[in-house]
Amino acid sequence: MKRTFNYLIALVITAIAMVSCLPEEDVFDETLLYGRWRSGVAYIRFDEGGAGKEWDLTPGKETYEDDEGGEMTWTLVKSDLTIIRITTTTGSGVPHTYTVIQLTSTTLKLNDGFGTITYTKVN
Repeated sequence: MKRTFNYLIALVITAIAMVSCLPEEDVFDETLLYGRWRSGVAYIRFDEGGAGKEWDLTPGKETYEDDEGGEMTWTLVKSDLTIIRITTTTGSGVPHTYTVIQLTSTTLKLNDGFGTITYTKVN
């Protein structure tokens, strides 16, 4: 009986050690997202409440009003950023999921499963 108890204790300690070795998930502060970001000619604006806009600055058009951009909604849960681009024809959209790699007051790095996209804050 004592031997079984010792094996049980060893098993519990091993299980706890294995769980403690799992990598922790990154949790990002969504308030750092608020504002306007740029990656090349692509711009994205995250507003409070999960709304926003996306647009591209086409060559020859040096200025662009945020209101001309496409509507979107977004959610950030831990490191999962989901953006839903709203279509003007149906009013619905398809979710696009990204993994946030880095989020600071000036840099946003996302992975879309194909590569990394780096944005710089341009408020």
